[in-house]
Amino acid sequence: MRKKNQIRLVLLVMFFIGGFTACDDDDEKVLVGNPDFSFNSETGEYKVKIGKEVALKASVTDAVNPVYSWKQEGVIVANDTVYLFKGSQLGEFFVNFRLDADNGSVEKQVKVTVVDRLAPSITMSASAVAYCGLEKEMAAMTDYTDESTTFEWSYNGKVVGHDSIYVFKEDDINVYTVALKVTNEDGADVKNINISVIPEEKPILFFDNGRYVLPSQLNDVRTMTCPIGKNVVLAPVKFSISDLAVYEWKVDGVVQEGETSICYNFTPSVEGKTYEITVTANDKEKTAMATVNVVCEAPEGTHFRETKATSSYISNTCYEFIPAPGQFIRFTQNQTAEDARMSIQKTLDSGGGESWIASLGAWGGYFILQFDHSVKDDGKGEADFDIVGNPLGKHWCECGVVWVSQDENGNGIPDDTWYELKGSETGKPGITQRYALKYFRPTAEKQDVLSIDNDGNLRFLARNAYHPDSGYFPWFLKEEYYILTGTCLGNQFKTEGLETNWGFDWGYVDNINEPTGFRIENAIQQDGSPANLKYIDFVKVHTAQMGQGAAVGEVSTESSAAIDLRLKAKK
Repeated sequence: MRKKNQIRLVLLVMFFIGGFTACDDDDEKVLVGNPDFSFNSETGEYKVKIGKEVALKASVTDAVNPVYSWKQEGVIVANDTVYLFKGSQLGEFFVNFRLDADNGSVEKQVKVTVVDRLAPSITMSASAVAYCGLEKEMAAMTDYTDESTTFEWSYNGKVVGHDSIYVFKEDDINVYTVALKVTNEDGADVKNINISVIPEEKPILFFDNGRYVLPSQLNDVRTMTCPIGKNVVLAPVKFSISDLAVYEWKVDGVVQEGETSICYNFTPSVEGKTYEITVTANDKEKTAMATVNVVCEAPEGTHFRETKATSSYISNTCYEFIPAPGQFIRFTQNQTAEDARMSIQKTLDSGGGESWIASLGAWGGYFILQFDHSVKDDGKGEADFDIVGNPLGKHWCECGVVWVSQDENGNGIPDDTWYELKGSETGKPGITQRYALKYFRPTAEKQDVLSIDNDGNLRFLARNAYHPDSGYFPWFLKEEYYILTGTCLGNQFKTEGLETNWGFDWGYVDNINEPTGFRIENAIQQDGSPANLKYIDFVKVHTAQMGQGAAVGEVSTESSAAIDLRLKAKK
């Protein structure tokens, strides 16, 4: 027993320091985490008809040498992860499941209600997606069914099926409604499912120039800049291409031998020259190609802009504001992208900017701001500029990622290469660079917004019940969809009691940051290597998290303008 307790103590200590333990002489590593489990009922509540049985199931994770027990009224009734509860009398009953493992113990309770009548319940999502001209198999997801259960599918006012599975097919882009009625001897349930029909995804490659992309722009040749004597890491954004793809890079038509990854480190050697660089992805039977022009500019610092007595410490020009859909996005059909930009510019022109100036909408929504001078990296590891949001402590943050750019070509507009500022989560598992989300324009103003990401994940952005009449979609974008790109920090959203979205340690907008402010020295290339920028001229902020709640709506970064901290201190 003493030896077992010693082993348990060692495992717990190693978990708390976040380390790895060697498990044999070959240095194999095992990650030790907290044991936990979830029930096959998301709510922890079950119903069963009297005389019938219901399966209570626990799915266990990260348990070392686990022992299980189900207890009812203090008595152990089962010692597996499944317990068949029989409804022998009407009423409410409480059952505890306990997990004991070498690395910890967990116990949770469920409620079982035994009723005399139990009508079926449909648990399917109210939204689904199908592709134009392709069959979509829809399976009835129901609870409380038995041998008496019948199914009835209706479409276009007609009954179209009586099986638990219905095959749907339409050729045209639109939203269609299918109804499902499930009946047993105790009653019935009905569910309407809205099916969004979209074109089948095709493999796509394109280079990110920091701005949104429309379908008509996917084949455009983008331009990036790189000062002589420096390098730029090129990496395209991909859609419908797996991580197993092999890439071929060409510079001015010449294949770059040995360059087969998605990142290519390019160093131009002739000032003033424009290099045509192409990349082709080969992913089994799929192929896609993209082209970027890289202009070799004058040495870094050539277009540096010194501060003047009239210089503003606030980034006082909004170049572009393209929000993602969201409950506070109120741009109508009759407005334009210029109207969106001016909604921020008017605030800046009236002396605002030090508190938040815009809600950016769901993931990817962004603005681009410009300083009237170049902001230097102080070279001392101190913060160079700041951007604030309105987080409510650590439990409610809506984190945005910051990008920076130099006016490397000296034309005064942000059409140069963009660099992400790394934060505490950069490089960690679950954090995705070159993430992209395609938002489809709804066919009606009060529809939920469908999106698909570049890994093929489909989701709907639902309307918030507290803001049902707000714009939700930037209607000035008239094409079938638009694509937003950037870095995805993942989903921290939780709905256990209060809806929360926890922040990160440092480096993000609308987040409790420690230390405060942003450092130009944290600018990185697409492969994570340092960009080594001496100064910046432009700043971009985009919403970087997923998540949506019933009360608070979607996670949406709210951001101020960028503030030059050293110039502010002098004013």
